[in-house]
Amino acid sequence: MKNFLYIFCALIFIISLTGCGKEDAAQKTADTKINKGKLTTRARAGENKVYEQFSNVELFPDIQKIITRGTLNIGIYQDCSVPFLTKDSDGKITGGLDMEITGFLANHLGVKPVYDYNIKSRNELFRKLHTGEIDIAAGELSHTFDRGKYVYFSNTYVQLQQSLIMNKKDVVELGIRYNPYKYLSENTCKIGVQAESAYIEYAQNLFPKADVYEYPSLQDAMDALTRNEIIAILHDDNETVLLARKHSEIALNYTVYVLTNKKDNISIAISPKSPNLCDTVNLYLESDDLLFDVNDLIERYPDAYKCE
Repeated sequence: MKNFLYIFCALIFIISLTGCGKEDAAQKTADTKINKGKLTTRARAGENKVYEQFSNVELFPDIQKIITRGTLNIGIYQDCSVPFLTKDSDGKITGGLDMEITGFLANHLGVKPVYDYNIKSRNELFRKLHTGEIDIAAGELSHTFDRGKYVYFSNTYVQLQQSLIMNKKDVVELGIRYNPYKYLSENTCKIGVQAESAYIEYAQNLFPKADVYEYPSLQDAMDALTRNEIIAILHDDNETVLLARKHSEIALNYTVYVLTNKKDNISIAISPKSPNLCDTVNLYLESDDLLFDVNDLIERYPDAYKCE
């Protein structure tokens, strides 16, 4: 009887081992079916296995084109404000935020950045993007609804505020006590903006009754404001800070109003011929947690904001 019990227990043990072997084999088959190209093992709970998910898998065609070429072609608007692009006293480009970000992006892709600095207008910049002459564009580019109809835009990496500049004399005469937004949005008036900038679109949306006048530069708009040709200038708070630090008389004769609920989102523009590049750019921006405001820019590039 005792011998029979030993034999019975041994049979159960052998059957159990056989069952475990079949289960392990089935699990191994299920694990290895996941990867056809290169045999890898799926990590089980508690294991720390490194495996390649995308070996022998083709890249997106637009990404592959950049990798094969070995360069990321970048266009930068040559007259964008500091610190997006910085120059020495001879006008030679020395760096800037947009140079840093696009350079690191090229490095993440494993290619060299090739810059086109000779782009004299934003219209030319967007044309080159649309035709695929450049892969991405930077240079303090605002992401607007109209622009988004033609090219892709990354997530915001600098968030500026829209601001208004007015003559103190006009503010007093019009009886404006706090914020001129209500007056300017309800009355027919003349507002100045920089030509080819996003502020043409912003001004038309904010002040539907206003006549919007375009000027080659913010300084030209300031001259028009001084001559009373316009009642206000609409621009971003970064440009306003730069202007105030270069011209101390602005604080004496003009009032600046920051529209805290009106954002100016600065993004990287991406060619419509490279749709998958947009996700790559966004992953890079998110991984480095890049989102600056004007105070961050002043802290990061103090020399660009020195008073003259």
